[in-house]
Amino acid sequence: MPDTSPKLYEGMFLLTQGATSAGADQALGIVRGFLEQVEADIVTCYRWEERKLAYPVAGQKRGTFFLTLFNATPDSIEKIERACNLSEDVLRVMMTRADHMGEVEIEQAKKAAEGLPVDDGVGNTGDGDAAAASTPASPAAATASAEPAPA
Repeated sequence: MPDTSPKLYEGMFLLTQGATSAGADQALGIVRGFLEQVEADIVTCYRWEERKLAYPVAGQKRGTFFLTLFNATPDSIEKIERACNLSEDVLRVMMTRADHMGEVEIEQAKKAAEGLPVDDGVGNTGDGDAAAASTPASPAAATASAEPAPA
């Protein structure tokens, strides 16, 4: 007998520019709609970032990524994927079991959804990493901060 108890899943939705042109709230509504169709319990759902794609997908060169954490039954994942494949707004979708995520990671995902800085456990917070934060913004800044060459 198949297991029908809800499991925690992490979902990544790549939406077209057309889907996000009316605003992030409407695009979030699209993603939430897919999950609500199967009565998934949404833990968090947020816009991750818009970026240029490595290669065109369905003729699109740019897309917006949305990340979600939700509880759903294993058989509902197939229904979500089918609905996404039939939608013209979704370029790609990927869902994985999130059993590996503990309470700390789930809380970090909730903070990211709210736009709050996230502590990575090493003392770094925010969107950037420590190496990027210590790198000068421009070559001129690097030259200005460098010590003079010995004579």
